[in-house]
Amino acid sequence: MKMLAGLLLTSSLMAVSAAAASNSPIAGIWTGQLHNQPAIKLTVSDHGGKLSGDIIFYFLMLEDGAWKVKGDAHVNLINPRLEGKEFIFDVQHARKHGSTNPADQEIKTFRMELTGKNEAVLKNAGDGGSDLVLRRNGD
Repeated sequence: MKMLAGLLLTSSLMAVSAAAASNSPIAGIWTGQLHNQPAIKLTVSDHGGKLSGDIIFYFLMLEDGAWKVKGDAHVNLINPRLEGKEFIFDVQHARKHGSTNPADQEIKTFRMELTGKNEAVLKNAGDGGSDLVLRRNGD
């Protein structure tokens, strides 16, 4: 009987945790496109307010008049935080694409303004790069 009660409590806690994550304004998979190609894939997890995740930057090149994905860089988010309607995070970024030399690395800050339940605008806070609309998958 105690084992059954423990199982019920555990599954109830898991259900509450899953519901809390689904109610998170930021948790989920966010994607953005440029030139009808994937440009960004941002995955954010929210575990009771503790945010974590990673981002994939897709490298796009113009070949024979058409844009194509020519690789990607997968990086973990550093210090992700939600401040009002802004999701702010840092990433380690190579100054030279593909370089793993520590001397070529820098920390870049990004800001993502939530504009709707499943829509946001990603801004490069470091150098004022162009804005990119992201959409959250699901829901």
